[in-house]
Amino acid sequence: MIAIVGVLPEEVKPLIDALSPRLQVSEVLKRPAFRGLIGTNEVLITSGCVGKVETACVVQALLDRFSPDCVLLVGAAGALRQDLLFGTLIAGTAYVEYDFSPRVNVDSLINPSQEVFAPLLELNEIVCGIIASGDSFISSERVANKIHETTGAICVDMDSAAAAKVCFENEKPFLSLKVVVDFAGSKAIEQYIENHPRYASTPARLLAETLRNLVLI
Repeated sequence: MIAIVGVLPEEVKPLIDALSPRLQVSEVLKRPAFRGLIGTNEVLITSGCVGKVETACVVQALLDRFSPDCVLLVGAAGALRQDLLFGTLIAGTAYVEYDFSPRVNVDSLINPSQEVFAPLLELNEIVCGIIASGDSFISSERVANKIHETTGAICVDMDSAAAAKVCFENEKPFLSLKVVVDFAGSKAIEQYIENHPRYASTPARLLAETLRNLVLI
């Protein structure tokens, strides 16, 4: 089974619509969870996790209750590289908490297993790179530049590193698939408001199309 988590409901709607048949509707931490098939892939879909704490709670609950084979996170992100465009799809190759100062000699990069996701990582539509996560909306160019310089990340969000850490500790493959809706900096909030409705479902639509034609696990 593939567990797919969206930050907001609209970010997973194309996946829920693609379930055929829809086998079960249940709840995970008071959030609706939809189970069914996309192609021949058994999929469990839920959403509703803003910030690292909520994300960690939801992902761990999914692992404990359903024991999926792998976890995918879909949603929006803010670009840290100026060559990226609105609507660019980004797949995480590693994850880091930009607002966490680790102990000495602790590798800050989180590297969950990703071999199962090789067909997704090879898609031409996707840019691969490090995703940095923290519990703040980055609305300062100075802060955005510092995150990029210190972590090597190409985008920021509020959830990927938390989900990656939970999956790493539980020895479950994990991939975050995000879409650029703003550039981290002073215009990020207005860009997010304008672009999120337009692009938010892009990762889910690509994933639904891929799963119809590919057995992922």
